[in-house]
Amino acid sequence: MNGQPDHETNDAGTSSARDTSPTFWALLIGVDFYFPNQLDEGGTYLSLSGCVSDVERIRDVLRARITMPLDITTLLAPNVGGDAPGEEPSTWPTYDNMKAALDGLLARTQPGDHVYIHYSGHGGRVPTNFTRLKPGGVDETLVPTDIGKSSTRYLRDLDIAYYLDALTAKKQATVTIVLDSCHSGGATRGDNVAPRCATYARRGAEPTLDTTKRPTDGVAPDDELIAAWKRLEATGRGVRDATATTWLPEAKDYVLLAACRDVETAIEVWEGGRPEGVLTTAFIEALKEPGDDQTWKTLYERVLALVHSKYPSQTPQLLGQGERQVFGSKLRPVVSTVRVNDVDVAKRKVKLGAGQVTGTPTGAKFGIYTPGTTDFTQLDRRVGVATVDKMMAVESWASLEEGAAIASVKLGAPAVLEDVGSVELRRAVNLFHRDDLPPDIDQERALGAVRAEIKNSKRGFLELVAGATPDYQVALNKDRHYEIWGPSGKPIPNVGTVAIDVPGSARVVVDRLVHLLRYQTIQKVASPLSGLKDTLRIELLAPPPEWSMDKPALGGTVIEPSGDAYVMKPDDWVFIHVVNESSSPVNVAVIALGDDWGIRALEPPPPEGRMFPTRRYSTVDAKAESRFALQFFLSEGRASSTDVIKIFATVEDTDFLWLLHTPIKDPVTRSLVTRKEAAHDALFRLREALDAKENDLREVRPRSAPGEDWTARQFRIVTQRT
Repeated sequence: MNGQPDHETNDAGTSSARDTSPTFWALLIGVDFYFPNQLDEGGTYLSLSGCVSDVERIRDVLRARITMPLDITTLLAPNVGGDAPGEEPSTWPTYDNMKAALDGLLARTQPGDHVYIHYSGHGGRVPTNFTRLKPGGVDETLVPTDIGKSSTRYLRDLDIAYYLDALTAKKQATVTIVLDSCHSGGATRGDNVAPRCATYARRGAEPTLDTTKRPTDGVAPDDELIAAWKRLEATGRGVRDATATTWLPEAKDYVLLAACRDVETAIEVWEGGRPEGVLTTAFIEALKEPGDDQTWKTLYERVLALVHSKYPSQTPQLLGQGERQVFGSKLRPVVSTVRVNDVDVAKRKVKLGAGQVTGTPTGAKFGIYTPGTTDFTQLDRRVGVATVDKMMAVESWASLEEGAAIASVKLGAPAVLEDVGSVELRRAVNLFHRDDLPPDIDQERALGAVRAEIKNSKRGFLELVAGATPDYQVALNKDRHYEIWGPSGKPIPNVGTVAIDVPGSARVVVDRLVHLLRYQTIQKVASPLSGLKDTLRIELLAPPPEWSMDKPALGGTVIEPSGDAYVMKPDDWVFIHVVNESSSPVNVAVIALGDDWGIRALEPPPPEGRMFPTRRYSTVDAKAESRFALQFFLSEGRASSTDVIKIFATVEDTDFLWLLHTPIKDPVTRSLVTRKEAAHDALFRLREALDAKENDLREVRPRSAPGEDWTARQFRIVTQRT
């Protein structure tokens, strides 16, 4: 009968173990064989070769990696050259069997369990019945082996969302889904390469859209499907980037690793004498890296580098809880890093995913770590230090220090900015001895500790000066605390003070000086002489009167600045309107520089309560436009605030997330050092930003040349009460 797939458990998966330990449930689906099929548009789902192999290799990984009770269900359709899959019909990945397997998974899962779903096969697209929910008019689907029957349904994205919602919200399980398939793209050219989507549609027809009349009911009643979809959207703020992946709502309650962007094709290739999915192979390879504490974000960086090193036209996508441990539920903090994109062993050079667009200067030093590293205090995992000596728009070449093993540097390895050695980024520091403090405060000893820390740290960008106007000054106050002043001798707002008797207090002061430098350098990054700048229009729009977050509407009125700032009232909404007149897609990221000296992402927005978004950028298609909505707030007791917003755009794949920076924290309490009346983070809220009068710094422009393929734009916005 249907719904009796191949099923196995390890020795721990007994009923007695069920009472003491959570269970790891895995549903693995591999579809090589497709019964003959013909879509109305002329396209067809050809049989594949590497999907069953993908699942078998993933099954081996789970058996070796999972230590908790493990229960694996497999649905396979091997292509053995006959007129049917080479397995029992009860184990075929038909629609009925896939639904039954998911229903069984939902019934067995208990709170605290882990659920892993892996699908390798064709992806498809069908017209949606939920046009209000899906403005694009289509559902993305997984394609059953028996899709050749007109009575066979697709397993749609709404169906998958229903199960994800039930597993996460109702069963409180930790859920991961990997989809090695695509629902768009098209035919490939070349030997031993196959796309995992429909091909050979008639000329002029949508190549992957199936308009064949089929049953339209899903795995649950329509109202339940809609409710589940909306709940997932609510947890992830409902963001769906149509150029990244629209398989599912971007929610924070699960992890989705997808094979490619919507406009790309997921492929399978022949490697080592066998067919295999590109994503699955990179995923398995990344899992081989040492360490059992990898997060999905660090693993994704490795997967992306492995795929792009051979197949740059396929860009894997990660949505959801990037901070979560791979195959685990514990959330680990993710340090913002850049990625090693290439290694030139002969020249001892590495190519890093940071360039002029992120303000990376010549001379910047990056610590290179082993793939999978999440704790960057573990120096035994650092391969060496690389110094940037050639900048490009979104990448840079860096030379690895002598003595470091270049062979140990791996593609996708994380790199952490350690030093900024460029002369133009140095800041002058004055240690100020006050005459108005009690004599029992030993200023010489305290300031001498800071002097020694600056010299011994060898960071290179803090320079002690005397007799000249400094950028920063360090002094003590009557409470025996260090203070950091600006050039005028006034304490810099929200940097806080540090007690001189706190262990390592001098190091904390130097770290805060470096923090300020990094923040102000990013704030000062300006556009190069770029051809992109001339084809990209960025402006602020006031939404039309009928617009709301629940009722989107087109249109809007251009907002003109008043002097050097745009003036808003509390609770005003604005659009950042990006018009791309170029012939290439443009990747956009928007950041806010806050008055707690943190740098936060606005677009793409992070999930509620998180620092890092799940996507690195949003994409504006060629000859298209996008609007990003922001709302301004003013805390009680404040008459006005100044917000600084920075928009970066590039035509290349890059990572803007490493620009983000945590706020300055108290060294003892670890609480934020900020004004009590500072705004609270919420949906699309901006932190009240730095007052420009406290931010009058020397100009810092990354070197550039005409024709660079990135640009930046900055808005200064004053929010004030009437």
